Amino acid sequence: MRTLEFEYQFNYRPIFLETRSQKLLTPPLPVIEVALSYDRAATTDFALIDSGSTFSVFTREIADELGISVTEGRVQKLNTLGGSLLAYGHELEITIAPNLHYAIEILFTEYPIPRNLLGHNGFLDRVAVALRSKYGLIYLQPEF
Repeated sequence: MRTLEFEYQFNYRPIFLETRSQKLLTPPLPVIEVALSYDRAATTDFALIDSGSTFSVFTREIADELGISVTEGRVQKLNTLGGSLLAYGHELEITIAPNLHYAIEILFTEYPIPRNLLGHNGFLDRVAVALRSKYGLIYLQPEF
């Protein structure tokens, strides 16, 4: 049997979800803190590792913080459980750990989304991930 070794370990953490009338704290989920940079601007936020997402999608607020003109990016139609929406892709630098950083396309929407997502394109296709939900642990290993 082949053994996988992982360089990075993180803990699950809860995230806040905002609705029109309240803020809710989720149970701990596979969420990691990431730093994003674009041109000379940088910001940090949390993102859910989502194996069901084709793309990495972040909130419009992150784009605004980085000075990104959302609708000037590559157009991508997203089909979600809640219906379809348009998103716009932009090349950014992502840093997950001191020695784990690379260029990634992040999609942003014009409309609010409840959380940042790290999906297959640009994340799961570049980083091996193991989740031990029972223990609330995330393991990451670069594959580039």
